[in-house]
Amino acid sequence: MLDCISGGRLIAGFPVGTSMDTNYCYGQIPSLTREKYQEAHDLIVKAWTTRKPFAFNGRYNKLRHVNIWPRPIQQPHPPVHIPGGGSVETYDFCIDNTYSYSYLSFSGYIRAQALMKGYWDRVTARNAPDTSPYRAGFAQTICVAETDAEAERLYSEHVNYFYNRCLHVYAGFADAPGYRTIKTIQTGALSQYAPPRAGYAKLTWKDLTEGGHVIAGSPETVRQRMEDLIKSLHVGNIFCLMHVGNMPKEKCMYSTKLFADKVLPKLRNMFPEFANDSRFWCKPIARQVGAGRLPSDRDVAEAVSRVLA
Repeated sequence: MLDCISGGRLIAGFPVGTSMDTNYCYGQIPSLTREKYQEAHDLIVKAWTTRKPFAFNGRYNKLRHVNIWPRPIQQPHPPVHIPGGGSVETYDFCIDNTYSYSYLSFSGYIRAQALMKGYWDRVTARNAPDTSPYRAGFAQTICVAETDAEAERLYSEHVNYFYNRCLHVYAGFADAPGYRTIKTIQTGALSQYAPPRAGYAKLTWKDLTEGGHVIAGSPETVRQRMEDLIKSLHVGNIFCLMHVGNMPKEKCMYSTKLFADKVLPKLRNMFPEFANDSRFWCKPIARQVGAGRLPSDRDVAEAVSRVLA
């Protein structure tokens, strides 16, 4: 439905689900989470790509008639991005299906370098046909102001609110035994909810910006840090988190406009050798129906008169 309403602009994300929700709140067995996820994925993709009704007899999903309507505009199906937190199985899943692997974390790009290196090492080990940066994505909190000092003055309250008050996730609650596989644990990958060694509550604005948790400052400072992120992680899809904590609407709009006007134009075409790689982006239709209006009573009366005449 969203793909049709937007004219083919849907980009789908398939997260496994956090352990705190899937396992603890909904009571699902941790060791079966990934198996259920795989089956659900297969059902959705088959529904997207099969033109006739079919029966689906899975282990966890048994449906006599599957017949989605409306069908997505994008064929064979909308592009898919997979949020990952370090599981080796997720690396392989993205490579096998040519999906973009996206690391979504609030720990920043510097801490993510080891995890993303693990992904690219896996791409190489699997002899994937290319190392396009658009095979990967990363989410980063960004705050832009006219100067570095103004950025701290405007945004430090909201950054501290988020990191010191909103990220208190008990480690045992965030990572149930069996949620991550033995293979993943053996790689040394940390849970995406694992806090820094000293915890978040003691991190200052300087700690958060220098550690890469938040990219903040003047347009030039943000540009330099964004280039460092893009090149060091080798990622072509950046999910820009422009709102953080209790930031009011006006500050968010101010930061977003500065980013769009003074930073974003300088970050284009950073991977010219992969400029034509559109596998991981939406493909909207060229022309869409424009907004219309309901006929007035006069229009209806004139149409009826013409028919009667």
